[in-house]
Amino acid sequence: MKKLLFSLLLFCLSGAVRSQNSLAYWRQIITEDSLIQEEMRFNREGIFMPLRGIIQTFTHRSFNRMPGPFRENDHRWGDYGLAFSPLAATWIMKACGIKPRSTNQRMITANGLALSLTVGLSQMLKWGVSEVRPDGSDANSFPSMHAAIAFMGATVLSREYGHISPWITIGGYTAATGTQMLRIGHNAHWMNDVFMGAGIGVVSTHLAYFLTDRFLGRKGIRRMPLSKSELAQLRAWDNHPSGFRLLSGSETNGRTLAVANFAEAAPGFDMTGVTLHTSASLTTGFEAEWFFNNHFFLSAIGRYTISQAKLEIPNPTVTAWGEQLHIYHGNITAGWTAELPNLLGNGGPMRLGVRTLWGVRYNEGVTFHRVAPGRQMGESLLNIKGQLRPEGGAGIVIDMLQSHNQTVGISIDYLHTFGTKFMPDRWVIASSWKAMF
Repeated sequence: MKKLLFSLLLFCLSGAVRSQNSLAYWRQIITEDSLIQEEMRFNREGIFMPLRGIIQTFTHRSFNRMPGPFRENDHRWGDYGLAFSPLAATWIMKACGIKPRSTNQRMITANGLALSLTVGLSQMLKWGVSEVRPDGSDANSFPSMHAAIAFMGATVLSREYGHISPWITIGGYTAATGTQMLRIGHNAHWMNDVFMGAGIGVVSTHLAYFLTDRFLGRKGIRRMPLSKSELAQLRAWDNHPSGFRLLSGSETNGRTLAVANFAEAAPGFDMTGVTLHTSASLTTGFEAEWFFNNHFFLSAIGRYTISQAKLEIPNPTVTAWGEQLHIYHGNITAGWTAELPNLLGNGGPMRLGVRTLWGVRYNEGVTFHRVAPGRQMGESLLNIKGQLRPEGGAGIVIDMLQSHNQTVGISIDYLHTFGTKFMPDRWVIASSWKAMF
């Protein structure tokens, strides 16, 4: 399954590969006045997100349906504020007189179509799948409408105003990823729900802009050629591509563990045969990356990871409440990267890098309790202590130039935590949006 997922990710990303020297490529675009043609193409960024949601829907089916309810949380409606913030920011900026990439007609048409596709497809899947939420409140869990709207809004914000500053794009996707975290933290969704929702939002938005451009053509797009100063910034990609990344992805491996290896039983509870089952994790964080030259770099990464967990107990009369596992990573990396040769002859420049990671991991302690009659909180059954341990690993990083000062990419890392039997080996697959300095 890991090999399949890895292959799918690379296949989807490969469709956007461009491999000319960045300065030569962008000079060619400006000379040929084809920035508008680039804008009108179907943008395949994020197309792997729904694939990840579909794969996790099948791999998480047994976990989602096994005994172990999650407690109900009544803060769901507040999550809509964060979910709608990227789309609201787009229109607030427009109201303030900041010119977007689109004319009024294109922006209204594309945004309306994106919202219709996102909400319509999400609601159709909710009716068709009827997945019960973790807290058991209803059967509208799959996919997450909040995540779909949040990533739709972030993609709209990026397409309309990302050319002004990459920080606008990073801000939008930070809010969208935060929405995913809130929905998991409030026990409103399973992991596959929020990944599928994100995929629906991103792909629906790109499709909406593509269809709108088929009707309106070039007249819907404002002409915004790169200035001399912006063109000069492209030298960062060729000579010193330092930057700051937003990371958003999944962390997984070792999802079934014998609790006797790392947990403490409450008095009177027999841990024999008790197994901990976890979902794949949702992980997000930031990375500051510094290049010494065009190839060698150092970076500092801080990540937060959340996953859902249930206990499988041989005694059928005992059921434990589902809980969440919280893990924090702090890593320093060193690596080497280079621009790839012309392989597909389509798109903008692309870099492939390898790196080694070293740092620490801290997992919060968590206590599992019995589900008492009436869905009340019963006595504690076992406790997993918090641990701070060293970790190390290696990985690859792929970057694709999106504009004069922004990249999108993916990283695949393996991390091993030393001195513990609690999830010692982890694979991290993350999307990234990078603002170059």
